[in-house]
Amino acid sequence: MEMIGNSSEQINGAEGVVIHNGNVVLGMQKPKRWYELENGERATIIKTLGGEIEEKDKNSSKRALVREVLEEVQGIEEKDIRVSKSPIFTKRIRMGELNPYEKLSELNMKADFYLLEISKKKSIQPNDLPALLEIPLKTFLQFDFSTQGKTDELQEFIIENKRATLELPQHYAFMIPKEVKDFFERMKGNREDDGR
Repeated sequence: MEMIGNSSEQINGAEGVVIHNGNVVLGMQKPKRWYELENGERATIIKTLGGEIEEKDKNSSKRALVREVLEEVQGIEEKDIRVSKSPIFTKRIRMGELNPYEKLSELNMKADFYLLEISKKKSIQPNDLPALLEIPLKTFLQFDFSTQGKTDELQEFIIENKRATLELPQHYAFMIPKEVKDFFERMKGNREDDGR
């Protein structure tokens, strides 16, 4: 998800509502975006996978998403990724409404959100991210995205980047639009209606 400084400048992004082996996959923001809290501890944002549309993506949010996911997840190739033909929704919000560590921020962001499935059954690893989270759908739907927490509460879902020598932050907050949860709730409901 990319930020927009003011109404005259617009940077578009692409984000993935990512599924792997029936679980929801999220990513941890890179260390340069970690937050120093008043008590000297650090905090991080956990979000959907994706990023800014770059020139090499030829103005295609779908291409940008695939490129970003291949950069963020180790051990997969483009043939292992299935992406919805068009975005499941496009979202633009004020940063301060979604990121509790930047409540005063007036920056806006806009991104196309696609459904992306990693079809490779093998376990995945973070590439250039400090960590990935792979969360069972039922558990994901029970999370309260409006609260902050301690990363040790998420430990069973965290896949750490073994090549990174840094210690993960003690605190986290989710930066996930409610539309993502709404989408998964509908998807879960449809599966139950189908008897799956």
